[in-house]
Amino acid sequence: MNLRESFRVALDMLRTHKLRALLTMLGVIIGVMAVTLVVMLSEGFQYYLSHEFQKLGANTFFVAYDPGGGRMGRRVRGTAIENMKLSDVQYLRDRCPKLETVTGMLTVPGSKVSYLDREVSNPSIEGYDEYGLDLNKVAIVQGRGLSKSDMDNRANVCLIGTEIRDRLFKDTDPIGKLVTFPNMTLEVVGIMDKVEIMGQNNGKDIWIPITTAHAKWVGGDNLTFVMALPKKGVKTDEAMDEAWRAMMLKSGNKRVYRIDSRESILGVLNGLISGAGVMLAMVAALSLLVGGIGIMNIMLVSVTERTREVGLRKALGAPKTAILTQFLVEAMVLSLVGGLIGMVVAYLLGIGINLLTNQASFPSKGGIPVVFPVVPALFAAGFSAVIGVVFGLYPALRAASLSPIEALRTE
Repeated sequence: MNLRESFRVALDMLRTHKLRALLTMLGVIIGVMAVTLVVMLSEGFQYYLSHEFQKLGANTFFVAYDPGGGRMGRRVRGTAIENMKLSDVQYLRDRCPKLETVTGMLTVPGSKVSYLDREVSNPSIEGYDEYGLDLNKVAIVQGRGLSKSDMDNRANVCLIGTEIRDRLFKDTDPIGKLVTFPNMTLEVVGIMDKVEIMGQNNGKDIWIPITTAHAKWVGGDNLTFVMALPKKGVKTDEAMDEAWRAMMLKSGNKRVYRIDSRESILGVLNGLISGAGVMLAMVAALSLLVGGIGIMNIMLVSVTERTREVGLRKALGAPKTAILTQFLVEAMVLSLVGGLIGMVVAYLLGIGINLLTNQASFPSKGGIPVVFPVVPALFAAGFSAVIGVVFGLYPALRAASLSPIEALRTE
């Protein structure tokens, strides 16, 4: 009996004993489905994170004061000297030719903003200069952005998010209107486009000139952090190293600053997701071993049921290898078909997850992107076939070693 005939017989056995074959394959189906689904979700989350970070510019990096900080997550104890200052922005511009844009950011405390009898509690108030929109990849949908003139004159102007616009002004054109804070009044000069990142958005953001924030709101010249963007063609790590050397020079080699990029943050998150996915896939793969034990059990039953058939074939001259091959092929086909079914089930579940998360807008609009992992799925299916061969080897050897005389005398 050649290999093609062995496959035909194996498929005939599946069709003859459908329910028994399905129950036997159940462990393999669940195992391949689980492994494939875990990989799908892991890759889907990584794609989602990459897409979300690209909205803000993955190559933007941050310089922050951190007495226990360091370059790219290295933490070394140092002596505190001073916080980030507005002068640090110009310092980096002058000493880092690889940087295209440098800007400062200041978080401004604010309890509420109002217009006439309407108010919004707890808006996010931030101080930026004229480069803030570019580094955060935020567009203006109406009016204008902050200008250098606003910085120089410490102008009482602001940009507002779409949620602030809708709640304060409703159908009224907000450009040129005055909004009131507990300690000052600002003119609305622009509306920022809504940007949603990982379920959060800038709808309640209010941006004011950073010089205005210093002179008329919080005092001093401190910054929360400095943002920088490398020039086109310059790698982010190269620009970060240049900025790191400049800040080390400024601090007298005291490691009191921390530099991180969105790329490095994304890399850490992707690494965590990938590691968790591998661990979950390994746990899910254990069900393949359970499926293999089920295949061994049913193949032992099959050998017992077909003892007379084996004896007859041997009496007619079938070699031991033919019997061994036949039972191995049957075990492999049983496991491989289960693996293929598991792949199909995982694909359908992936589509269902994408539809459900899209409807629920979780973790953001569009849901979790799920792309079928062809290579991992084929690997899982192939591994299931190997499981079938391994666990089918003992029953096959047992069948091949039967004595034809004793097999024919079996009732």
